[in-house]
Amino acid sequence: MRLRFGVVLCFFATYLGIGCREPLTPNIDRNQAPETWITAAPFDTITIKDENLNPIGRPLPGTIPVRFHVYWAGSDRDGAVAGFYWAVVETLPRPPEGQIAVPNLPGPKPQDYHYTTKTDSFFIFAVAEDIVDRQHAFFIYAVDNQGKPDPTPARFIFIAADRFPPIPIFEECRCIGTVYDLDPLGGVIVRRDTTFVTDVDNRFTTPRDTCASGSTLIFKWHAELTVPQTQVIGFRYKLDESRLIEVGPEVTMVTYNSGIPPDNVPPSTGTKIFTLRAVDQAFGSRDSTRRFQYNYSPDTWLSGPDLTSPALIKPNGPNGVKYVLLARGEPPAVSGSLLSPDSTLVFPALRPERRTFFEVWKDTVFARSEDDTVHMNSWIILHAGGFDRDSRYNVVVTNLARELEGFPGGPVLDPGPPNGSPIGVRSQVTMALTPNNYPSFPSISGMYPIFDPNYFLNAPRIGGYHPMISAGRAFAAIWAVDGDNSQDRRIVDARDLVQRFEAGTATPEEQQLRNKVLTFFVNRAPYLVTDHPLFRPKISAPDTFFSQAWDLRLVGADEDPWIAQTPPGGPSTKVTLRRRVAVRGVDASGLPIFYEDPTVYLDEPNIIFVVPGNLAPGLCALEVELCDCSQCEDFAGTGRCRRFSIPVYYQPTSPQAMTSRDLSRPGSGEVTR
Repeated sequence: MRLRFGVVLCFFATYLGIGCREPLTPNIDRNQAPETWITAAPFDTITIKDENLNPIGRPLPGTIPVRFHVYWAGSDRDGAVAGFYWAVVETLPRPPEGQIAVPNLPGPKPQDYHYTTKTDSFFIFAVAEDIVDRQHAFFIYAVDNQGKPDPTPARFIFIAADRFPPIPIFEECRCIGTVYDLDPLGGVIVRRDTTFVTDVDNRFTTPRDTCASGSTLIFKWHAELTVPQTQVIGFRYKLDESRLIEVGPEVTMVTYNSGIPPDNVPPSTGTKIFTLRAVDQAFGSRDSTRRFQYNYSPDTWLSGPDLTSPALIKPNGPNGVKYVLLARGEPPAVSGSLLSPDSTLVFPALRPERRTFFEVWKDTVFARSEDDTVHMNSWIILHAGGFDRDSRYNVVVTNLARELEGFPGGPVLDPGPPNGSPIGVRSQVTMALTPNNYPSFPSISGMYPIFDPNYFLNAPRIGGYHPMISAGRAFAAIWAVDGDNSQDRRIVDARDLVQRFEAGTATPEEQQLRNKVLTFFVNRAPYLVTDHPLFRPKISAPDTFFSQAWDLRLVGADEDPWIAQTPPGGPSTKVTLRRRVAVRGVDASGLPIFYEDPTVYLDEPNIIFVVPGNLAPGLCALEVELCDCSQCEDFAGTGRCRRFSIPVYYQPTSPQAMTSRDLSRPGSGEVTR
């Protein structure tokens, strides 16, 4: 009973206690958030709004240096500012692949914010190594003593520009290698050569400095700061490497091909640009360059036959061309030329310069020189000498070629150390085609000699053989190739060089190169056989025509007839001769007359030419155009034309003497002169 009463009493007391408790106080945050300002920087692009600033009513981003002192402040009406959180974001330095514009600025992520109690600081805003400016945004908000943040951070958007990055300065840039010089007394002289490279990158000029192939390259540098309180965090360099090599600020020297570790891979030959980049704390950078030619290009000259060689046959007459006859299809050895054992015994550097060449026509090898005329469809042979200052003499001659029957042997075909000679030659014969000088550019030959039976460009010969299958003026050029596969490239267009030289517009450098080009003419002109017994009119004295219809017998010939698909080396079996005739005289009043027969006579020497009725009697001229091509004007280079003027007398017996029955013929009563 007592226990039950006690339990009831306890519950009653508890009820009374709950019923007498005070009401709960409402949970209201009366702490006001702090405010934040950027006090010394470009416009605060969130809080400042001035419709006069720009059409969109917001301040535009300004440009500031990458190292910038930013000030800010904060206040709290009901407490104190305990600190600040700041963040910096930036956009990409360049548009992503496939886009034309950089993306918009991203918003800061929570992990981007940093806490500070300071109200100012120096910031270095990152750009990119090859981009001088980049868009950024700076965010900051205050936090009060109760941990409440400013819900509207201050922000300014700006472009950071690194206008004064460090300058990389070259202390030393040189190459050390072995070069060869021609000895005036014969042979070559070997010496060590040091070249200091000072030329900078300029792609529109030829490098002023040249280093020998295989030289050791040495580059030393330092960086010059242009703004106080900045520092260089590293260097980048590149020569043949696929990308810039990154090194620390303590590295101030690199070498190539020195053989002393650490060393870089030897560079390939050609025009080289060494790029050096200095990078500062903001990743701003500036480049310096050195540009040079690595490997001396070879020199080239013509080395044709000696025209005084006793092996050449001298024809009768003062103007005859010297020649030799083929024996069983092969020319005999011609001393004083490379059609002799000299081709494999005398190195290119020791061959004399002679601006001559050979022509092979039927069973004859002619010795030719500048401005000679060669036969249409003949072969010409160009021989060359050359000099190379620095490359290995690695001629392309395989052991299999040496084992073949007929291999000539000789030191010229033996690979070896540098000896001042190139290893081969390339050649080209360009044309100005008749009748209108239309340009023709056949392909440049492959390099020769190459003695390799397994190589599809195998060319076991010392000379350049070119078929002359186009009529006109020819321009032959040759280019030596050295052991580094570098070619003498001074002559780009032989035809243009000669024409500029003859017009007086060539540069001094082009004038010096004129003797590297050999010019000659192709296609012996057709001619009239005036001593043929049937030829009419006679030319020993002016012949006389007594009627308006002139009976002509224009017998012609061509020394080198040609039609397409004829194998080079000789004439075609078919002769093409095209004739046109005209008369030049005066009329009865003494005014000049020129009348051309509209008919084209193809392979027809017998022509009836009716002269105009107003041609006055007396001395006049029969003009004959003789061509060794049927459509010369439509197909340039297929032949050439030649004009002849033959004086004749015109003495018609009556004005009506016009029909073919009254033709003037030998024995018809005219006076023979």
